[in-house]
Amino acid sequence: MAGVFERRPMISVDATGYGSGDDQRQSGIQTGLLNALDQAAASAGLDRSSWERQAAGDGEFSVLLPQTAEGRLVGDFPRHLAAFLERHNGDTPWENRLRLRMAVHYGTAIADVNGRSGQGPVEVARLCDSPPLRVALKESRADLAVMLSNRIFTDIVRHGHALSVAPEDFREVEVNVKEFSERAWLWIPRGRNVHSLPLSLPADAPPAPGDTGDGASTKPSASVHNEFHERVDARGANFGFGG
Repeated sequence: MAGVFERRPMISVDATGYGSGDDQRQSGIQTGLLNALDQAAASAGLDRSSWERQAAGDGEFSVLLPQTAEGRLVGDFPRHLAAFLERHNGDTPWENRLRLRMAVHYGTAIADVNGRSGQGPVEVARLCDSPPLRVALKESRADLAVMLSNRIFTDIVRHGHALSVAPEDFREVEVNVKEFSERAWLWIPRGRNVHSLPLSLPADAPPAPGDTGDGASTKPSASVHNEFHERVDARGANFGFGG
């Protein structure tokens, strides 16, 4: 039945470097992505067979059941995912590694005629595609960077319902993408301390058109320098990424 109002946990996952890869590279990313998500979910005690999954080649949007153990989703699942990616990649050079951005949110997800509608899917997609998360993955040189919505962080992490992570593991940032403007929380499992990352675009390196290889799609522009070291009020600002 279409148009039924629901609130659900949901995730959005995206792999970097897909568009610039050849056919074999793209096939490897797709296979590795699914294997990574399957194994991480199983290790975290989450049933992926119950997820509503929308594939996108280099990514996946999933809506989970209301009774999902959100503490496992927020803490255990990313940890196992990062560990699997580390084993999968082995000694692969950094530019050829399977590297993922993941966003986790809880919000409106209406069962509709062509998938899920509502603000929830839009918001989790904006978080996954946000400049702070892209820059964090690039600067950390990690295999996985995670962004939690403010609601997920407050309800699950801040109040101690995700036992494998602590509030101090996360860094607060402001996300401004298109019409979306909210604070969110960054985490790098099994990687560099997120608080030490320079979350900025180099002032002397104007972006080039197309896929930069770190997953960012950019357009030519004047050089920019955006700092995300602390929470800022930047509603309506442009953080250097077009579209």
